[in-house]
Amino acid sequence: MFLKSYLISNNYKKKVIDNLYYNIVQVSRKKFFYQKLEVPDTFDGRFDMLVLFSVVLFHALSRFNPNGPVISQSLFDKIFLDLDFSLRELGAGDAGVNIKIKSMVNSFMGRQNIYCKSFQSNNFVQLEKSIIKNVYRNVQFLKISPNHLTNYCKKILFIFSKEEESFFVKKHIIFPDF
Repeated sequence: MFLKSYLISNNYKKKVIDNLYYNIVQVSRKKFFYQKLEVPDTFDGRFDMLVLFSVVLFHALSRFNPNGPVISQSLFDKIFLDLDFSLRELGAGDAGVNIKIKSMVNSFMGRQNIYCKSFQSNNFVQLEKSIIKNVYRNVQFLKISPNHLTNYCKKILFIFSKEEESFFVKKHIIFPDF
């Protein structure tokens, strides 16, 4: 069953996942990105920011076996359960939601693949190119915003790399200030 890992989780695990998701949503909605870094304040722009910060967190969790990948999968499932719910609230019907969610999952997976390759190889030039291609795909005249967003991701990765697994299961993980 699609999205099963979150749904079958015990209450403690759901609380951990819900808190991680809450923190990703909070950082991805910061007005700074939309007002100062020119991220398009659209459904797609917000989706791209949610994906970017989710993948940063997934990458940080990946070093904690076996819990990191399990938490990441449940968090992925939670993200798409919420996106499904949001699309339905916007009035999309079952068929439309299923098609849109499938497209969003494919987009997420493609972005995750390229972002993680950039993180693993410390290739932040490639990360910036990917951010331009995805986050800024509809922005015609870019300034230095993609570079700032890339540097922010680098900062998060550095801080998260110093943390122990227990940091990620706290009530509120801390995404650093920009």
